[in-house]
Amino acid sequence: MSTFYTLVYSVFIFSVVFCESNISAVNLLDYCSHPDCSLKNQHTLCAAANKQSSRLYASGMTTWMRYQILLLHNRHRDNIAMGLEAGQPPASNMRKMYWDYELEESAELWARQCQKRHDECRNTIRFNVLQNMDVRPIVTRMTEAQLLADAVGAWFSGARVLPAEHIWSFQLSNCSAPGGCNAHWYSAAAWSSTWRLGCSQALCTARKPSCVHYRKRRRTAQNTTTVANKNVSQTTKENVLRRTRYMTTATSPRFEDFATTVMRRSKESPLHRGILENEGKEKQRQEPQMIAFTICNYGPAGNIDGFPIYEAGETCSNCPLGTRCGDQTHRALCAVIGDPDLRE
Repeated sequence: MSTFYTLVYSVFIFSVVFCESNISAVNLLDYCSHPDCSLKNQHTLCAAANKQSSRLYASGMTTWMRYQILLLHNRHRDNIAMGLEAGQPPASNMRKMYWDYELEESAELWARQCQKRHDECRNTIRFNVLQNMDVRPIVTRMTEAQLLADAVGAWFSGARVLPAEHIWSFQLSNCSAPGGCNAHWYSAAAWSSTWRLGCSQALCTARKPSCVHYRKRRRTAQNTTTVANKNVSQTTKENVLRRTRYMTTATSPRFEDFATTVMRRSKESPLHRGILENEGKEKQRQEPQMIAFTICNYGPAGNIDGFPIYEAGETCSNCPLGTRCGDQTHRALCAVIGDPDLRE
């Protein structure tokens, strides 16, 4: 009996030491010397650490946002697997996606930079990583659910420009061509063997406010009167008469005085001031005040030239080893065996 307890205790000690060594190995991972990056300090988790754009207003993901964007991806992949995507065959090996916090952290750091371009190196030690980005202005009455749905929908809309033969053999296309990058965004999100997802979102101001305060030059009363008279005479002779609706060649001093008086009074009238104020407010309303940067990282990465995006065939007929279909929410996706979402 004592031998049994000794064996159990030894296994317990080994397990603790093994787990602690794994945790320390993860903590000691130096992203600044990542082997997949061509340059030192190039990895996003190193280059963007403790940095953010001056335009950044807010960033990060809530539990609901994680659930929502993951649900949207799996819903689109479920439709592809069932053959509901127009012009695309059904998939026999489409995997269900799961959230990955390392990918989320990388996406979060890059989103905080408020840059409309992809980062340079984002791979993990476990697998290569692809990235999708959506940049759109936030309009009035736009909800967070609509913002996420529009971003994910834009990526999966690339199926409309993807040639059907690329399903069996993916081909890298020129992004400068019409819809070129849209097809890449779709294939990155729809790649059947990709099953890890991590996203983040940042809200950035549309324009960076200037930090320079300009000081107007003061003028004496005499200089102001001289300049005003000079400008009035030039404007009257050169601009005022030419820009009125009723063109005339009259050059008499009386006509010029009358035109100057009319223009001056119209600019001073409350009606004219009200029109100018409304035009300014309308222009201000039309200009986007905030821009949303939604970034998603996918792993293991797809978009491999010559490889199929997914295997066309009967739904769930060729699930990878260790997966099976059975999720009541996403019936056509190959979920990991032991998935808590599975219902027997």
